[in-house]
Amino acid sequence: MEKSNITNKIYEQNALAKIQKQLNHVQQIAGEVEQRVAESRAILRSYVRKDGKDGAAGYDGLNDMVLEAAKNSEYLTERLRRLTLELTLDQRKYVEYKRELVTIHGIEAEYAEGILRIDLPVLIPHRKAAYTDFLCKPLYTALQHWCVKQAEQSKEIPFFEYATVTFVHEYDRTLPLARVRDHDNMEEKQILDVIDNFFLKSDNGKYINTYHEIALAETDRTHIYVMRREDFPLWLMEKKTGLPYRKKALVDEKNFDKYEQGKNSRIREEK
Repeated sequence: MEKSNITNKIYEQNALAKIQKQLNHVQQIAGEVEQRVAESRAILRSYVRKDGKDGAAGYDGLNDMVLEAAKNSEYLTERLRRLTLELTLDQRKYVEYKRELVTIHGIEAEYAEGILRIDLPVLIPHRKAAYTDFLCKPLYTALQHWCVKQAEQSKEIPFFEYATVTFVHEYDRTLPLARVRDHDNMEEKQILDVIDNFFLKSDNGKYINTYHEIALAETDRTHIYVMRREDFPLWLMEKKTGLPYRKKALVDEKNFDKYEQGKNSRIREEK
């Protein structure tokens, strides 16, 4: 009995020592993030003081420092997620934590009139980016949570066999236009992989068409629309003109169905 108590105590001490080591590492990374942010502010003040005379070089220096801060921040978040998973024994608390993450990341989904819309509060990464977890992991969690919520409320969870996936990339109009990327430089595959897990038969080119569009807006965002292939032309016309082509087509389709039902009923009566 005494030996068992000693073993348990040693195990507890080792576990606490491991947690302490992890917390020290987290604090170190947090300090590096703070340092990068402070350096970014210093570069920005210098850039403003010189009225942008440093040109692209000055802006690139600011951009590089912010990117370093962001990478350290992502590393910090990953460490804290692991620590949270290890420490949280009450699964209800962990489920609530994941639910709150959806709100924190600002990812939203909506399904109406046969079209699934997914809003991302950021631009999707460059296709050569080595790290995309900052977006793909929260997106997966958000879509998983949305599907569970739809099921709980007995609402439809869409499924598309042959689909068109449209990406609308909105760039902050107050920032340099040099930020705007070519469509083929955008990482759509990993985003499609996440969407495929929930709503698509396959993200293979046989089943999926993609369409990209760029717009200037108040802030950086990405809007993703998933729809049946046959709905895309009318959806695009409606988006470009503001006229309700899809709604009119749906009304015409319903009227045609009613006409066919009435015609078949008359034929049966004549017989």
